[in-house]
Amino acid sequence: MNLQARKISGSEFSSEDKIEVTFSSDSQTIASVLHTVELVSGVNVTHGGGGQPNEYLHYKSLDRDAESDGIIDYSNVEMALVQDVRGTSVIKVVCVVTTKADLDLFQASVEAYQERAVVAGVDEEHPLGINDSFDEVFSDNVNTTILSTGDITLEWSDDNFV
Repeated sequence: MNLQARKISGSEFSSEDKIEVTFSSDSQTIASVLHTVELVSGVNVTHGGGGQPNEYLHYKSLDRDAESDGIIDYSNVEMALVQDVRGTSVIKVVCVVTTKADLDLFQASVEAYQERAVVAGVDEEHPLGINDSFDEVFSDNVNTTILSTGDITLEWSDDNFV
């Protein structure tokens, strides 16, 4: 898997920039890719309309971006960035990738555990802390891959009258 990013719009005289993020998955089917920015140094930067650094957002929509088989193409994403105040920011784009195989394996283990609990007549919580409604917390327990880009420098300053 590989993650790269580049600035595609914005200038040093604006707080707003846009970056293009490309992702390749080596022919693996991807279930989910969540993106964030890591603030390496400088002034704070938000992404995706207000997401803070290290706050992961899903930049693709099942309704808008999924193919007929329900698979979303995560190979290209545009991220809108806004610096909070004038200055220089150095960021990295970070993503958390969940493959369909890892998600299927996790879901199968939860279902197998639940079946064993029902057969044994036991009403216990899953060892991972997951009960019957595990959808909201699966990302904390399913195997994921974290990828990061190199540094991207953003500058917001004033020009002087001459």
